[in-house]
Amino acid sequence: MKTFLWSFILFAGLVGLSACDDDERVDYQYLPDAIHQFVSDYFAGVQVVKAEKKADDEVRYKVWLSNGFELKFYKDGGWREVDGNLQVLPSALQIAVLPGNLLTYVATQYPNSGIIEVARYDWGYEIELNTAPIVELKFNNDGDITTTGRR
Repeated sequence: MKTFLWSFILFAGLVGLSACDDDERVDYQYLPDAIHQFVSDYFAGVQVVKAEKKADDEVRYKVWLSNGFELKFYKDGGWREVDGNLQVLPSALQIAVLPGNLLTYVATQYPNSGIIEVARYDWGYEIELNTAPIVELKFNNDGDITTTGRR
């Protein structure tokens, strides 16, 4: 009985460990066309270093660029998150993907800062600014401010 119990514990542990890593490295060329378009539109000339497919509750993609940016996408290739790793996001990207009043709010309330990370959710947007400490702002889908905080 003891041997069976230890065998079961070992088996359960191995199954648990294998279930934790749902990220699969994939060749960038096989990602959805929308991802290719996003990268070429806002990061032209920047090399893709690595791409992964995550398939836990839903399929998602993550792309690392040679300039340090990390991009996350939904299954269909729509953008989910852009993380500049403390670098300001390209202006063309900000203008194209964020509501105008969100950009106006940031420009008027934080005139000496830039957006270094943006994430899109069902409820709206979350951004981080390159302030010290980093300011986190949440906006609804219309671009109206809902929450402010510091990290």
